[in-house]
Amino acid sequence: MIAAFRTPTRRIALAIALSVLIHAAILWLPYIQFPQARVQLPPLSVRLEPLPKPVKLIAEKPEPAKPEPANPLTKPGDSASARPATNVMVAMHRTEQSAAIQPLPKHLQLTFTVYKGDDGFRIGEIHHQLDIRGGGYTLKAARQTSGLASLRNSNQLIQISRGRIVEHGLQPEIFEEEKITQDGKQSLQATFDRAARKLHFSNGGETALPADAQDILSFMYQISQLPMNGEFFPLPISDGKQLEQYQIEIGAKEDIATPMGKLRALHLRKMHARGEAYFEIWLGLEYRLLPVKFSQVDSSGNVTEEFVISGIRAADE
Repeated sequence: MIAAFRTPTRRIALAIALSVLIHAAILWLPYIQFPQARVQLPPLSVRLEPLPKPVKLIAEKPEPAKPEPANPLTKPGDSASARPATNVMVAMHRTEQSAAIQPLPKHLQLTFTVYKGDDGFRIGEIHHQLDIRGGGYTLKAARQTSGLASLRNSNQLIQISRGRIVEHGLQPEIFEEEKITQDGKQSLQATFDRAARKLHFSNGGETALPADAQDILSFMYQISQLPMNGEFFPLPISDGKQLEQYQIEIGAKEDIATPMGKLRALHLRKMHARGEAYFEIWLGLEYRLLPVKFSQVDSSGNVTEEFVISGIRAADE
């Protein structure tokens, strides 16, 4: 039988017959349905509920403040004033005070950086030193140019104010100024004759002496000893050559930028007419109303020089 399918014709016929039988079986066999995998999910339920009420935040109870080291410039009557004082000059602590009268420290050193004009070009430093002993005071200011400014003009300026400490603050008796420039030395002196009520100048002139008169150096520290209740207050000031009656305008409290950081200060300004030069001064509310910045402004309203605090050291004994 195998030999019967050896011819090509018969082999082809056999292949066709087998193909017909296979297709017929597929078409006529019963339909078989295979089971499908199906995951049963729980029914979805929706329920609307009101929003919860806002929770009221309760601030945490602050921790008790740690005791601070003794402040040599704490006002008399404060707890820190009862601590034993030290003779060593120490850095002054920052404690903001009101514009009320603050006691002057017995020993004080202030350092100011000097800037030229509105551009803020640094031209030197000025050092103030106040010493109070036995009912009297000595206040000294020494200025020295530095940097490139010293190459062009190595000026030195020394001012000294001496006098008494009275109930209402500083009472100058002698003011001296010495200026050293490339052209030589210039000196002047003003004598506050309280008994005769006269102010004598070294150039031979004199004028009537008001009881509250100050010199150009002492007034910056005397301001903290004056009541500042209104919008301005009068203050006669001598620069060693003459005496002028100034009206000092009391401005706002503001923040100023200094090499020591941002300081809170009370802004004062000399009242002036249009086209008149004037000065401004800022008193540190955190530092017993001591001067922390002052500036000179010309008749055009441009700042000619600005002095900004860069260091404070003080002691009460």
